[in-house]
Amino acid sequence: MSFSINTNTAGSRALNTLNRSSNDMNNSIQRIATGNKINSASDDASGMTIANALGSQARGAGQMIRNANDSISMAQIKDGALGEATSIMQGIREKVVQASSSALSTADRGALQQELSKSMESLGKIYEGTEFNGQKLLSDTPGFSSLSKIDLSSVESSQASLEMVDDAIKETSKVRSDTGATQNKMESTINSLGSSMVSSLQSESAIKDVDIAQESMNMKQIENLRTAGLFALAQANVQPKNVISLLGQTAA
Repeated sequence: MSFSINTNTAGSRALNTLNRSSNDMNNSIQRIATGNKINSASDDASGMTIANALGSQARGAGQMIRNANDSISMAQIKDGALGEATSIMQGIREKVVQASSSALSTADRGALQQELSKSMESLGKIYEGTEFNGQKLLSDTPGFSSLSKIDLSSVESSQASLEMVDDAIKETSKVRSDTGATQNKMESTINSLGSSMVSSLQSESAIKDVDIAQESMNMKQIENLRTAGLFALAQANVQPKNVISLLGQTAA
């Protein structure tokens, strides 16, 4: 067996192994601490790129879901306001039908016109005051402006006004139907986006998240290697001392 003093090859080899084990231990501790098996590009460059892309997809889907929920909230507010507007229009229609009777006096017609004005005022507040996040929802809705032309001063004008009211109710119903269809579409979109987001998160997790049980086993194995490395280094450092001791004995 050869011995040397200047170059402790065994010690260098043992130290290199010990350093490698120490680095592996630090990496294992970091993975457990963060819950990620990829903490830097050096761990898995391609895996990090794919995981980041999947994470971006999931966050984008999440934002789109929030946007769709806002659209649903807006549609619900609009639908509720249109429902209230329809009820008022139906009340206006009753007054117009009542005014179509030739049995009414001029005073009766005047009273109905005043009631109509109050109903139009309430209707105007709904159309102008319905908002979502500062955005008016009904200001450009057709049907309301035509009702301002209703005239109950005679049988003929009342009968002509009835057609205007019916048209306004039909237009309002159509807008309400379109609003409901938009709400249904947004709900379907949310379901689809939810599935996409879950799939992206699952794929990201499979690439990026650490298996704690497996990593704990790896850490134990690395710890054993470090212990063995320390022992090997200690033994390697004994070798030069043994050579010097042997030389001392020879000289004697």
